[in-house]
Amino acid sequence: MTTNGRVDAWMRFFFSNYLWLGIVLVLLSIVLEGQFKITDLWFTSLTGLIQNIGIAIVVAAIFTFAAGTSEFVNKIRELLQDIVVSRNFLGNIDAESKREALSSLIKPSTEEKRIYSNIEDYLNTYINQAMDVTGKCVRSNYAVNVRAYIDKSKNRVICESKITYRLFPTKQGYGDIKVGFFEKEMDSTCDLLIINTPHGNRSVITEFNYEAVEIDAGKARLATIDLSTYQKDCSHLDIEINMVEPGFDHWKMLSFSALQPTDGFRHYVRCEDGLEVKDFHTFVFGAQVYIDAKGESELTISCNEWVNEGTGLSVLISNPLAHLGSDAQPIIPPDLAQEAAQGR
Repeated sequence: MTTNGRVDAWMRFFFSNYLWLGIVLVLLSIVLEGQFKITDLWFTSLTGLIQNIGIAIVVAAIFTFAAGTSEFVNKIRELLQDIVVSRNFLGNIDAESKREALSSLIKPSTEEKRIYSNIEDYLNTYINQAMDVTGKCVRSNYAVNVRAYIDKSKNRVICESKITYRLFPTKQGYGDIKVGFFEKEMDSTCDLLIINTPHGNRSVITEFNYEAVEIDAGKARLATIDLSTYQKDCSHLDIEINMVEPGFDHWKMLSFSALQPTDGFRHYVRCEDGLEVKDFHTFVFGAQVYIDAKGESELTISCNEWVNEGTGLSVLISNPLAHLGSDAQPIIPPDLAQEAAQGR
């Protein structure tokens, strides 16, 4: 007989004998109370004790038998594995308990506090930033495809951008999409915004109501697209935005900045009509950026990691034939240089 067979046989023996013993004791106490009409305290206490012992034996026999079944053992094993090994239970606790658990895990030692007493506040800053991500909509598959050419009627650079990404909601639903431009960029427009649902439905927006707003970089006009109607039955939304941004004379400073947590991005610029990519800068912290293609007429920059708000890049596009015989570079006014820190 195998070990499992011996255990099962012993469990059946224990369960059957002790279960019936408990039932017999309960029945015995009932018979004694019915047969002997004794109201003395000692007799009542004796029958009550016999009855309680019988009930306890019955319950113990049932639980002992259940504890020996394979289903019960496997369930306990899974619970212990989740708690001790995988620690999956941490993912199901509330946000405040998670914050306290993280604070306890990375709490600085007494020696570290002695070196710098405010180190704990510094660590708590990163905890708060990490916990706040769950309250924000995040994006993936973010791609920007830019076509730069010369508008011969006005002799200036034009950049047409097509932005696509997948948007995921928070527990509260989707946040609004905001599209805007600086007040001085009067000719810049967003001519198309498409919202695709995972069920095959599509909403196409071609008219936008801009409102004047004041931001850190100055005055701007901003259009807001409400997504609250999609939060009930859409696990994600695929967004497509088409924008047209004229430059200043023979050059254009093209910028991109992430205003939401984004799972990687790809930025592609293609120049036509003799335009060139004169220079570019990236503003990425804590992630690796790759220059996949670099030339006078094209530029491809990609990042395959998570990036936080403020991450971005700026690309300077100009016409080298605008000032023949001159090595002078286009002079960028200070206020326009702030575009690199603004998002779409």
